Amino acid sequence: MRRKDGVFNKLVNLTKEHKNHLHILEETIPVSEQFEYFNFSKKLRENETPYIDRNYLISLLFTPELSIEEKRKYLSLLAGIADVAAYRAIETYHSSPLEPELANWSAMALVESRILLNTDLTGEQQIFVSTGLGGHSGKLRYFFVVASKGNRPFTSLQSEIIEREFRFQFNLTGIEIEKEEKEAYYFTYLVLADLAIDIKELVDATIRECNEYGHFIHPESMITNTKILSKEDIEKHLAPNGSTSGSAQSIEI
Repeated sequence: MRRKDGVFNKLVNLTKEHKNHLHILEETIPVSEQFEYFNFSKKLRENETPYIDRNYLISLLFTPELSIEEKRKYLSLLAGIADVAAYRAIETYHSSPLEPELANWSAMALVESRILLNTDLTGEQQIFVSTGLGGHSGKLRYFFVVASKGNRPFTSLQSEIIEREFRFQFNLTGIEIEKEEKEAYYFTYLVLADLAIDIKELVDATIRECNEYGHFIHPESMITNTKILSKEDIEKHLAPNGSTSGSAQSIEI
């Protein structure tokens, strides 16, 4: 699968032009749930009356007896109101949801409310960036796998080379390592990278640098920002008869 270079380049340009108006969804929320939220909210608002009593919706949101489906509706309606009180209500709810099942839904409502409020206050276009893995402090979260050639176990020296070279590149580019794990024949990384960084090119270039010491790493990496791959998924991909054995995963933005 190939990376969507056109989308990536567009994102880099938007980052440069509208840096102060970017909003990144920080929570790790499956893309399917994000689509569900926006589709639900769109249909809901199309069928609602033009006037919505903000205070009434807020009181309903914090009423314990109401169902999850009702709370889902009130969060979406409040997110569509360009109002500080509506935003604060969603923020308060999200900080400690009465219904834990709505943690992701309230996160989506909060970022939508923030974007709408900023648009209303500044009169300027806001840009929403979301991925399945989310982000933090203006950076996107990526998960990637670095595997050996032929699934041969790494030697201690080879492992040291991988750790050293990747940490050097990460320090050089301001990439933050959230998690690093080593298995017999592959490494996994969970990192935060600035939007302007071409993470695939950086990872592949670092692999080429490591391979100057003996060509022991598969030249292509598996990279995704949609989900954290399980050990079972990774080893299935890397298996000799795996459907995507040795190939690069697409970066979805």
